[in-house]
Amino acid sequence: MKKASSRTTAALFALILASGCGLENSLVGGQCREGMVLSGNQCVPAGGITLVTPTDPPLAPEPVVVVAPPANGTFIDDVPVIGQALPVPTELNPEEPVLQIVDPPLPELHCVAPLVLCHGLCISVDSDPANCGACGKICPSNICVAGECQGATPGDVVLIGHDYTDANMGSAQTKVLVNALTIPTTDPIRVLSFEDGASAPAVARMRALASGSIKNRQVEFTRASSAGALASSTLASAYDIVIINDASAVDPVTQGGSWASPLGTFTMKGGVVIALDRGTSSMPQLLTSAGLLTVSGHTSLLEGSHLMVTAAADVIGAQVLSPYAGFGAPVSFQGLPSQSADLTWVVREKLAGGTPGDAVVVHRVVR
Repeated sequence: MKKASSRTTAALFALILASGCGLENSLVGGQCREGMVLSGNQCVPAGGITLVTPTDPPLAPEPVVVVAPPANGTFIDDVPVIGQALPVPTELNPEEPVLQIVDPPLPELHCVAPLVLCHGLCISVDSDPANCGACGKICPSNICVAGECQGATPGDVVLIGHDYTDANMGSAQTKVLVNALTIPTTDPIRVLSFEDGASAPAVARMRALASGSIKNRQVEFTRASSAGALASSTLASAYDIVIINDASAVDPVTQGGSWASPLGTFTMKGGVVIALDRGTSSMPQLLTSAGLLTVSGHTSLLEGSHLMVTAAADVIGAQVLSPYAGFGAPVSFQGLPSQSADLTWVVREKLAGGTPGDAVVVHRVVR
């Protein structure tokens, strides 16, 4: 209600007096009409006239008390108290508490095997081709038996010649990593990370970039307890991605050979292998021995070297700004097979005149 002006109040007062003391309300036989009393020389209502104008600011409302989540059988004056009332400040009168309802936290949902948690529901992943073996894992054949997709399920090998120690969240370099990590359709994305001998800051930053950049899906990292963890024949049932961080191996040829069969099976079942090469390990020999990708050698480029995306249509090159400068010293690869339908040089060194040089990021589809 708006505050009445003094002129409006005076007019209202005159109107009330007029209604009470007009000709029809004049003294009759020395007396006012019924319901009126004489005040001075005027007839006024028997109860007098009281004008009330709104206060500015309005008075604070009385505090309202409400209760929320259960408090296990507490009673006050025989009334059950089902929760606690929490005071919050009010703009009208900060000294008067106004209490609000606090919703109880939703109970954490636990699924009993063989059911798994998927977007707030417990579902079976035994025969669902849209959730085969894991939440969100889609079978290209649309056939899922005992939690495994049937028929051809292409896998991927991605070799990235970047050091992520100082990379920024929104950089083109990080986008390359995110594109590789989001090839699987699962939620969460289950990652087995081999880190033995790798740079701890580089690994920590890689994990942070992955977790912070991937929206609407979770990323679960599991550190491989040893090199033998990658030699398991059941990797595909527990993980969607295997990351080989730039790690030194005493004998990369022997180490890679022990991974050849299990990682071959993993990729043939749709798994993704990501190799991060910072130029400080024997990654080319390791990948070649494991049968993942033939690479004869690698070369560390100058820090800040300009790189160009030469395969923007590839899933790894999608929406990656070109050209871009890498954080740290990028690594280029030599002795790769020629490009084909299943092998793409996604990012390459930018030479003088804009000519593409050796590959820095490579993507192989395993069929």
